[in-house]
Amino acid sequence: MDAMSPLVTIVWSMSPTPTLLQRRCRAFPICRFAGTAKTMHMNRYQNGNASSSKSLKTSIISSLSSWSNLDHDLLLPILMKLGPVDFLAFSGVCKSWRSLAFANLNKFMGSRRPMSVSFSTSTNNECYLEDFEGRKFKTILPHSTGSTCVGLTCGYLIFFRSITCEFWLVNPLSKCELHFPNFPRSYKVDTNPSIFRGILVFSPSRSQWVLVISQKFTKTVLYSVSGKQATWRFLSLPFPILDIHSFNGKMYTISSSCHLYEVRLNAMPSLTLLGMKNFPERGLLRPEFVNSGKTLYVVSCIARDVYEAYEMDFEQMECMRIEKPTVENAFFVGDWKSSAAVNPDTWAKRQMRNERLGLKDSDQSKIKGRCLITNMWYFPHECFNANLLQ
Repeated sequence: MDAMSPLVTIVWSMSPTPTLLQRRCRAFPICRFAGTAKTMHMNRYQNGNASSSKSLKTSIISSLSSWSNLDHDLLLPILMKLGPVDFLAFSGVCKSWRSLAFANLNKFMGSRRPMSVSFSTSTNNECYLEDFEGRKFKTILPHSTGSTCVGLTCGYLIFFRSITCEFWLVNPLSKCELHFPNFPRSYKVDTNPSIFRGILVFSPSRSQWVLVISQKFTKTVLYSVSGKQATWRFLSLPFPILDIHSFNGKMYTISSSCHLYEVRLNAMPSLTLLGMKNFPERGLLRPEFVNSGKTLYVVSCIARDVYEAYEMDFEQMECMRIEKPTVENAFFVGDWKSSAAVNPDTWAKRQMRNERLGLKDSDQSKIKGRCLITNMWYFPHECFNANLLQ
């Protein structure tokens, strides 16, 4: 793959609905070199050159063996300089390279900058990921045809098909997909991504994926496991909610009166008011949760493209307003509920030909405390992570 190519297309076959471990293992398809060699062999044999085809097949197998024997200490620095799409291509070369990529998966994805997401205007099954170097990667999403993208969660794009009342979740990098059918027709889904809220979590007790659905200013939370036998359950709330989020094995929501609650979706769903000290119960405009992986924030829009952030300290049960000089994260806020807090110090030092932040690599620390806004952000570090419920 040409690292400087402005447009790279990825088309891979879809894998069946995976478990947590299977999803990670299947994220990187292995190239079938034996099948390629067999095809070449048949073509040569039909031309009456069976001996040449045997030699060619031996040469391909020998070449593959030499690639797989390359020292991992030599390959690792090369691997860490790739982009997310090139990383997946690297992992498909052979089992040895796949093993190296999988062993460094979290380290690699955690060092990649966020990417912006867009969709083709001519066809609704093409998705584009654009990095800060200005490269676009096109990926084909078969189950997006006839569907509307309503959000993003854990690296999965959320598609809703109104005709059949079903949700398809597709990871544009790994191409893994999850299916949540039989959504109740009595519940109207607002496909406006600024209203819709979808959260993907994994339930260890059930060993199943669970999709949690809510909509801004409504009083209902719906949830279901994946698969053909999906059954949707719901929790009725006494107030409209503004946002819902999963963090450290628990789920939280903000009410329309700006109170913080914990939501439990077990056999007996419940709602608990949290006495968070200094939580700004008034004056929050369009509040939403933003997660850094280690810390949960509430970000509020105070003017057009101007935000303020509050850090949730659950040990002290205290809310603290973030002052820009002390914060280590930049806040990437998306209209499609695709937001995260990211520390720029974790990014790989790569030259940005398309400096979308208006900063050079040496200045990237200056974006700390800033809110960077686009329609939809895609975060490689969340691509293979799961929200595990307690």
